[in-house]
Amino acid sequence: MNKDNSTQKLTFGIIGTGKMAETMMAAFKLLPGTIVSAVASSSQERAGQFAKQFGLGKAYGSIEALLADPDIQAVYIANETEAHGKTVMLALKAGKAVLCEKPMGVTETEIQQIQAEVERTGILCMEAMWTLCLPAYRKFLELLQNNAIGAPIQLYADFGYPADITSHPRLFEPSSGSGVLLDRGVYPIALALTTFGTVSGVKSWTKKTEFGVDTHATIELQHQNGCISQISVSIEALLQNRAVVSGTNGSIALEPPVIGAEALKIEYFFSEANQPEYPSGNLTAKLKQALKQCSLLRRIKQYKNSAMSEFHSYSANQYLPLLKHFSELLSTRQRESDIYPLSVSKQVLQIIDQVKKSN
Repeated sequence: MNKDNSTQKLTFGIIGTGKMAETMMAAFKLLPGTIVSAVASSSQERAGQFAKQFGLGKAYGSIEALLADPDIQAVYIANETEAHGKTVMLALKAGKAVLCEKPMGVTETEIQQIQAEVERTGILCMEAMWTLCLPAYRKFLELLQNNAIGAPIQLYADFGYPADITSHPRLFEPSSGSGVLLDRGVYPIALALTTFGTVSGVKSWTKKTEFGVDTHATIELQHQNGCISQISVSIEALLQNRAVVSGTNGSIALEPPVIGAEALKIEYFFSEANQPEYPSGNLTAKLKQALKQCSLLRRIKQYKNSAMSEFHSYSANQYLPLLKHFSELLSTRQRESDIYPLSVSKQVLQIIDQVKKSN
């Protein structure tokens, strides 16, 4: 990575040295006009190893040391989930723009504190809800906004595949940041709020381990506009990993894998009331009757239906659209994202808090 700061527009520092920090480094390398110059960890040794691995010039053994670096304009926060809220506050108070790995906090109160600090300082702060920045998601929401399937009625979205404690120990450790709701539930809940807006009612069922860690959840959201969202998330079961909005004239689906989706499926409904009626002896009527009785013809019809597929690629890296969006916000001196504002981050945690308390 280029270390010549004089030719760069934006200099990032990374807080955390785990899997997501490593993953995001590949996306940062593809973002023009941006460098990552430093990393911070609670361990100087881990920070040094990370810096060596990715060719960073500075390695700090504390968050405070990195935040005191005058060369750093923005930070990407990817430390422990339960530390996100506190770290965001430290960064904002230090005058650094913030892109924080989801969830930005583990309670609604933490997000409220962050909102107040952003209001006070005017510094850009965004939760890294990268899925909503993907081209397929942007097209999905655009089609709904343009009434492509008529009036929307319902969203069904799920995200789940089996995980085990050996490969994902932090998911299962009893803590304020563990469990499926904060790790996976935030994605479909964020999509539901972005699609249908504010929620007026929540119903839920949650499965937990003997230590109280949520591993599977089903949630029904009643939105103020009258729409319904049905959500399932799991670290126990393989779900469909799909999101579908159904409307009066059809449906739009983000095809699997919904996290990182590139494919859309759009299906239109043609009412039988609008189809011409044929006399029973008519050739067309006979063909329709034969279709109902022949499995081969029914199979052919299944592949030749009204559904259309579209492919909207995120190109080389699925996290790059998020980084481009954040960089544009920073260059235009915005304090929060129009794609995923802090108010929606707060609503997501409100819902998760309610689900946890009700179970």
